[in-house]
Amino acid sequence: MPSTRNDCSKTEEIAPVFLAQLGIIRVPFLSTLNPKKGNMLATDRFCPRSEDLQQLRAGLIGPQLQSFAALLSEQGYCSDYGWRKMRLVAGLSRWLQRRHIPLTELNETRIAMFLNNRRKRGQSQAGDRCTMALLLRHLRRANIVPPLSPVIRSDIDLICQEYESFLLEERGLVRSSTDSNLTAARRFLSHRFPSGKVYLTKLRARDVTDFVLYDSAKVSPKTVQRTATALRSLFGFLFQKGRLSTNLRAAVPMVAVRRLAELPRYLEPGQVEKVLRCCDRRRKVGKRDYAILLVLARLGLRAGELVRLTLEDIDWRAGELLVRGKGARLDRLPLMQDVGQALADYLQNGRPDCSSRRVFIQCNAPHVGFPSHASTVCSIVRQALTRADIKSPHMGAHVLRHSLATRMLRNGATLAQIGQVLRHQLPQTTQIYAKVDLNALRALALPWQGGVL
Repeated sequence: MPSTRNDCSKTEEIAPVFLAQLGIIRVPFLSTLNPKKGNMLATDRFCPRSEDLQQLRAGLIGPQLQSFAALLSEQGYCSDYGWRKMRLVAGLSRWLQRRHIPLTELNETRIAMFLNNRRKRGQSQAGDRCTMALLLRHLRRANIVPPLSPVIRSDIDLICQEYESFLLEERGLVRSSTDSNLTAARRFLSHRFPSGKVYLTKLRARDVTDFVLYDSAKVSPKTVQRTATALRSLFGFLFQKGRLSTNLRAAVPMVAVRRLAELPRYLEPGQVEKVLRCCDRRRKVGKRDYAILLVLARLGLRAGELVRLTLEDIDWRAGELLVRGKGARLDRLPLMQDVGQALADYLQNGRPDCSSRRVFIQCNAPHVGFPSHASTVCSIVRQALTRADIKSPHMGAHVLRHSLATRMLRNGATLAQIGQVLRHQLPQTTQIYAKVDLNALRALALPWQGGVL
């Protein structure tokens, strides 16, 4: 499989290996499963008429109530929650008018004052802060309220802001990797310049080694290794931008972490099937979770790759799934029959009717895609393992990816073939699975000198 960025690998190169090892049928044409979205609006969907909102239009936000109500309806709120949010916004509108506060001065501070006033009067309810945050975003997008000005508190903030743009725009890193690098960069700069005033010309190689030694006393070697990698990235960025006269990448010490020291975390095939069966597919959330678990277990996607799937990524006619992997890499995987049927069932009968193009949507309003980080998917896997009464030390989404690789290995696949299916960029990444190939390891074992017991 090609490892170049932005170049979709050919499904034909991966499908024979993938299907032969799993014994699962690929559907070459899934036109019969092409989901045609029906009318999935709930009977109590929040869809107010203009005259219904007339009594709430008093105050400064009155002219914007119609568009905000349309936003709530689009995000799938039910009637009770929709009207509750509209009454809260109407209350804010009257509150601003009584205090002669123009709408252009509405911001987080004013919102906090309003909510605090409601709390003192015993009128606060769960979800009020979320409603106000949604209203502010809506008004700012409509250019009615000025955008939030970024508060730059120190030189560290400026450097991290520029470094963040570099990672996202030039390096093409995903949000989770970017946040990890930013955390390490901020910790280093705060440790070296505790006052917040940064003098990059004063940085020396000794500052770097001192920080790594200081950090290694508090966290695991693996975490220190990730920090060291992030620091090399930071120093390379600062040198490239001319902020450092000497590239301090080489000053970051190597962190000793034994490769392949751990066993891959995986479930037995029977346990994987038990996890899949535990989803109540009579319910919409069960259809969604079953489709998610099946994609993870059959195709070996990472949690972040699953979150980024869009409706356009499913090629029903060709029976392929476009996967947006690490480093802006694009790959095409064959769409298995059971995976295609589960996705079609979810899209037709379980997915909320919304404007988002993400495949997997939150069941509760607002009906939007999962956050970009993988915690939501990991939570779904963890809950499924608990329902299936499987006691595993590893409860994240990656356990299903490892389970797929282990199953393929036991069915006769080579490490190169497994790396092709899992879309590993380096062959060394796949070597850990050799530790679960017991048949191959038996041939390497020396005879027991103590004789047969």
